[in-house]
Amino acid sequence: MQGLACFSKLCISTVLSVWACFVNCDLVWAHEGPDPRCSWLFDASRTDQRVLKSLAGPDLNCEGDFRVESAGRGTCLRFDGLNNALRGEGDWSSIRKLLPTDALTVSAWVSVDETLPFGGVISAFQDNGDAESGWMLGYNQEAFVFGLSTVGADDGDGKLTYLSGKTPIVRGKWYHLCGVYDGQVMQIWVDGQLDGESSIQSGKILYPEEGKLVVGAYSDSNEHFVLSGRLSQIAIYDLAAKPAWVAHEFEHQKDWATLPPVLDPSRDFQFLVKPYLQFGTKDSMCVACEVSRPSRISVRYGETAKFGQEVECRTVDKLHHAADLLGLKPETGYFYQVVVKEDGSDREIVAEHSSFQTASLPETPFAFAVMGDTQGNPEVNGRLAKHAWALRPNFTIIPGDLVDDGLKKDQWVHEFFASMNPLFSRAPFYPVLGNHERNADHYYRYMELPPPEYYYSFEYGNAKFFMLDSNKKVGPESEQYQWMEAELKQLALERSAGKSGILWTFVSYHHPSYSSDEDDYGNLWKGKSTWGDQRIRPLCELFDKYGVDIIWNGHIHSYERTWPIHQGKVVESGGTVYMVTGGGGGGLEQAGPIRPPFQNNVKRGHHFVFVSINGGTLELKAYDLEGMLFDQIVYRKSRSQP
Repeated sequence: MQGLACFSKLCISTVLSVWACFVNCDLVWAHEGPDPRCSWLFDASRTDQRVLKSLAGPDLNCEGDFRVESAGRGTCLRFDGLNNALRGEGDWSSIRKLLPTDALTVSAWVSVDETLPFGGVISAFQDNGDAESGWMLGYNQEAFVFGLSTVGADDGDGKLTYLSGKTPIVRGKWYHLCGVYDGQVMQIWVDGQLDGESSIQSGKILYPEEGKLVVGAYSDSNEHFVLSGRLSQIAIYDLAAKPAWVAHEFEHQKDWATLPPVLDPSRDFQFLVKPYLQFGTKDSMCVACEVSRPSRISVRYGETAKFGQEVECRTVDKLHHAADLLGLKPETGYFYQVVVKEDGSDREIVAEHSSFQTASLPETPFAFAVMGDTQGNPEVNGRLAKHAWALRPNFTIIPGDLVDDGLKKDQWVHEFFASMNPLFSRAPFYPVLGNHERNADHYYRYMELPPPEYYYSFEYGNAKFFMLDSNKKVGPESEQYQWMEAELKQLALERSAGKSGILWTFVSYHHPSYSSDEDDYGNLWKGKSTWGDQRIRPLCELFDKYGVDIIWNGHIHSYERTWPIHQGKVVESGGTVYMVTGGGGGGLEQAGPIRPPFQNNVKRGHHFVFVSINGGTLELKAYDLEGMLFDQIVYRKSRSQP
């Protein structure tokens, strides 16, 4: 630490001695001298594993586990690529006042173990559709990136420009990275050399109304990609650095750039997410996986474990891969095996072989599981997955809240996929978005679904399934409503013309249309309830009009099945049954003390539902955490019914 202290003093004295190289005197100065607005040194003495004390600006709250390591004559912080980013302490309005508006220089030493489509060293931005504001310094799959949005940009206010450098990133190697903006020109510098320049942006930096300062991740309201690699000192200035300053800053520590590349020794060559199945049809199946190192991946498959066929995976990003197995036979059993070969080495991983079945034809019986709100409880959802697999479902429906926080990759890797693998490696799953996914990009990366992915449909046997995102608009003017109305109308026409083998129609979305929960829709212990999410009720008009059979929801962490409902009233037959199946792992909830007329059966407890269909007969069974049956019913319909 004594050497590190001397090193830090040298850094400060060097910055003070070259301040004249920083800017011309006619630029706006927020204060005298080139002192940083924000500055952090990643040293063990400055952190207690919960908070990293700053040299200037806000302290940083630490998320997850991280390690302080030696590097050259100093120290650095090791990020695991999963969950351990650092967030500025305090509210956004206070942090925003510290961030530059007229000019900006952000400087950092970084070593990247694994590149990403969107990677961050430090970010204070928002990039969601038309809401683009703030700035970020980071990297993509090939090079380093400086992103910025301004009030007076030529390409329209509130649009981020991502300026990419030209220097290829060598994994595990140290680089000095610098982003500079003087009010008219953006620059990205790598190891003291200008690596890219853009004049698209101009004027003051535009910041989001709600945001966050994050170190070690590309992070906004629905994306959170944590750095896999190392960071050393980071500083933010409200001045635009001149070339002499950037070059001198690199020279001051250039011995780091000559250090041999070092990858995280704790991240062995392995599966991060073991092979799982997605979107199976009568003649295809998608096999996906994620590995810890950039690799080439293929899938062997065939009707026996001798396989006989092989297909290369397409690369979703350098770590996540998917293969489309095409030209398969309907309702046929197949065996498959994933083979991983690490880039640049002869190391290989050969997964255990597994199996799947292609989708059934309309005249063939089939079965599936329904399990919602698996969030944050791998012990419970793992047990339920084993119980479900013991019944051999063809596939699984998940009505949302797969994880507790969709922004945290660690939850996808270690909680959801790890615990559900015994089921998902042999039967594909069809999810919808819950509120806990937070519309995060991780969901869209891991799911292989038809565009636009947040809503879609699929057919299996004599049934058609419509999967919706109830976090978004679902009223009569919405895209989802109009899409489903058109789909249901077309299906009705095909049925009446005898051109469709579809007899059953099902819908799944997260928020329940009907629920007797004690307090989510009004406190039933003290007053009245709306008996479900009223925002969703317009969808019920479509279900009534086109005779949809069963709706599967989550959100409420309990079990509830209604009587058939038509036009808002309970009927003996011909209506739609609404089911809450949110007992996959989340903290349990219960029904209120007042029993609504629509309630048929309700139970507090973790559970899953198993549905078997044979022509016009549907058997529905519900099982608890011990695998014990607690609800059962049979529905029947004829070919002449809608």
